[in-house]
Amino acid sequence: MRIETKRLILRPFTEDDSAAVSHNSRQPIVAHFMSDMVMKTEEDALGWIRWINGEKFDATIPFVALAIELKHAQICVGLIGVAPKREINNEIEIMFEIADEYQNNGYATEAGKAIIWWAFEQARQNALSAIVKPENIASRRVIEKLGFVYCDTRTLPYDGTDCAFDYFKLYHTEDLPSPE
Repeated sequence: MRIETKRLILRPFTEDDSAAVSHNSRQPIVAHFMSDMVMKTEEDALGWIRWINGEKFDATIPFVALAIELKHAQICVGLIGVAPKREINNEIEIMFEIADEYQNNGYATEAGKAIIWWAFEQARQNALSAIVKPENIASRRVIEKLGFVYCDTRTLPYDGTDCAFDYFKLYHTEDLPSPE
């Protein structure tokens, strides 16, 4: 599976991405808002890559996590994907992370448009969900740019405690834009 946009390549992670995955997940902003995804070592990242590409990857569910690669630099700067989220009744959730030093360049929005297009047009989903910590203003901005609509606040288990998340939905429409 591979999706190209103007500036990005969305592709399965490779074992060669383990250093970037570990580095990206440990960045202060990413680690704060996605503490359940921190991979402290390259070995941790390699295990996650093998798990996500092997046991979990399934385009029919869909359960897809892709590397976000910058075309011009050929480096992995984050992840984008869709997967069932147990905590919200297995609704298909969009997920993304961009390493701190690459944030505020529109990469999450560009990758998000592409994965939404794929989820609706290729994986035949009718709706996607998103959950965002209320204080994560940057991710909320991305979710809103992608067309998601705020529904309510949900209290969900996170890192061993209950945490408030803003809950959003996006429904398939006939005039869905292309991945770019």
